[in-house]
Amino acid sequence: MHIPSKFEKIGTRLRWLAATAAVALAAGSVHAQAVQGVTDTEIVLGSIQDLSGPVASVGAPMRDGMILAADELNASGGIHGRKIRLQIEDSGYDPKRGVLAAQKLISQDKVFAVVTVLGSAVVQATQPLVVNRGLPYLFPLASSEISYLPHSPLKFGGYALSSVHMRSAVEYSYAKLGKRRFGILYQDDETGIASLRAVEDQLKVHDLKLLATTSYKRGETNFASQIALLKAANVDIVILATVVRETAAAAVEARKQGWNVDLFVNQGAVNAVLALGGKSVEGLYATTQYINSIDKAPGYLAFDHRFKTKFGRDAGDGANYGYSMIKLFAEGAKNAGRTLTPQTLAKGLEKVKDFDTGFTTARYSYSADNHAPPRETNVLQVRDGKWVPVTGPTLVYDKPIK
Repeated sequence: MHIPSKFEKIGTRLRWLAATAAVALAAGSVHAQAVQGVTDTEIVLGSIQDLSGPVASVGAPMRDGMILAADELNASGGIHGRKIRLQIEDSGYDPKRGVLAAQKLISQDKVFAVVTVLGSAVVQATQPLVVNRGLPYLFPLASSEISYLPHSPLKFGGYALSSVHMRSAVEYSYAKLGKRRFGILYQDDETGIASLRAVEDQLKVHDLKLLATTSYKRGETNFASQIALLKAANVDIVILATVVRETAAAAVEARKQGWNVDLFVNQGAVNAVLALGGKSVEGLYATTQYINSIDKAPGYLAFDHRFKTKFGRDAGDGANYGYSMIKLFAEGAKNAGRTLTPQTLAKGLEKVKDFDTGFTTARYSYSADNHAPPRETNVLQVRDGKWVPVTGPTLVYDKPIK
C-alpha cells in the first residue's frame, strides 16, 4: 500500500486550494455577469426622450448631450475600464409609448439603469416598471417629487421641482414686481395640479388667493377661452404651469386679445419658446434650473464648441442637462468602485458632494437619507428677443425675497 509522502500531501492540498479558488473565482464571475447591463467592458444605460412630440425641441438635444458625455467618458477610458453604451427610446411625450419603451429597455436591451427620462407624465408611467425590476431610475427631467420620493436606493432626483419653481415665481412676482392679483394656467395632470397647489401655498404666505384658475389638456394649443377668463378676472400676472409649445401659444393668444399682462412660466426659459412665440413672448419671465445657450460662461462656450464639432449645430435646449446627468452618473459609478451593482451605485451617488455641472446651476449633493435634486433656481426674462438672467441660481422659495 502506498503511503503518501509529506510532499505529496502538500501537493494534494495545493491542488485542492487551487480548485477551490477556481470555483470561487468562477462563482464571482457568474455573480458579476448576473448584474443586468454590466459586463467587464461596458455599462448599458437606457433613456426615454421625446424625439417626435411637443417637447422634442428639448428631448433631441438632451439625447445628443448624453451621447456627447458618454463619448467623452469612453474616450478617456470609461468608468473603471467599462465604457458606457446608451439605448435611447422615443416616447413622443406619450405615457403609453413610454411604457412600451421602458419594457423594451428592461427586457430586450437589459439596461443597468434608466436615466434622464423626459416628462413628468412619462416618468410617472415608467418609473414603477423600472424600480420594481430592481433597476436604478436616475435624474429624470421631471419637476415632480416622484423623481426621488418615496425614498428608495434606486431613485435619485436631478431636476428641481415644480413646487420650487412655482413658489419662487410667486415670491419674485410679489417682492420684486409688486404683483398682488394672481391667475394661473396649468396643465390638467398631476404635475400641473402640484404646481397649482404650490402657487396657492406661497400666496398664503402673503394672505393672498388666486383670483382666476384655468387649465388645459396635454397637447392643447388653443387657449382663447382660458386667456379670456384670466383677462376678465383682471389679474396683473399669470403664472404659466405649461411646457414649451403651450407657453408660446398662451403668450400669442394674450397679445392677440390685446392683453399685455405679465406672464411667468416655471422651468420655461428655453430658446424654442422664443422661436415659437416671437414678439408675443417679449417680457416673459421664467424660472429655470439650467441656463441654456444664452449662458456665455467659458464652460458653456467650450461645451457648445465640442457639441457643434460633433453634431454640426449649436447645443439646443436640454443638451447641457443630458450631458450633466451622464457625468453625474459617472461620478456615482466611480465612487462605487469596480463592483458595480444597483446597491453600490446608490452608495456611490450618496457620496456625491457639491458636484459642479460646469454650467450656471446649483451644485448636486446627495446623502443616505436625501436623494432630492437641488432647490435653487434662476429667474430670467425675455428682453429684445433673448433670455436675460435676472438672478443667479440662489432663489429659494422658502426664504422671502428682500
